[in-house]
Amino acid sequence: VNEDLDAVCRWAEEQQKKKKLSERGLAIMGFCYGGGKAIRYTTERKVDAATVIFYGSPLTDVDDLKNLRGPVCGIYGADDMQFPASMIDAFRDALNEVMWLSGGGNKSPLHGSEVTVFDGVGHAFWKDMEQVKRGDQPQLDAYERCVSFLRRFFDEKR
Repeated sequence: VNEDLDAVCRWAEEQQKKKKLSERGLAIMGFCYGGGKAIRYTTERKVDAATVIFYGSPLTDVDDLKNLRGPVCGIYGADDMQFPASMIDAFRDALNEVMWLSGGGNKSPLHGSEVTVFDGVGHAFWKDMEQVKRGDQPQLDAYERCVSFLRRFFDEKR
């Protein structure tokens, strides 16, 4: 998977150069298995990218998360049997520790990171865009949080 993501990143960089676009950063996003791969990819290979994880396996090791140079948005369901609240709390605590260790506040490269847990839903609660179009909750809220997070990240890269 990492080699595939490397190829996509190379292609995006080539397009940016070919079209003479200003570099505005990179975000890696994944759902379920892809969410876990996204955070592992950004900690191992694209540390300056933003990361969006929709109910994917979180990292709780501070040493791994110290590699990040971009913010993280994690979105989970409180009733997710794969990733219990204790694991998500450990993920949030580890991110907060890394933010504090790297200068805290606006000085931290992880500034803007957020982990949200929605009550009443489990794993894979957002199945398609029709849920968002209908205004289903918490899918609409999760979508809006993701879009807002990415807009802030890319606006800061201007």
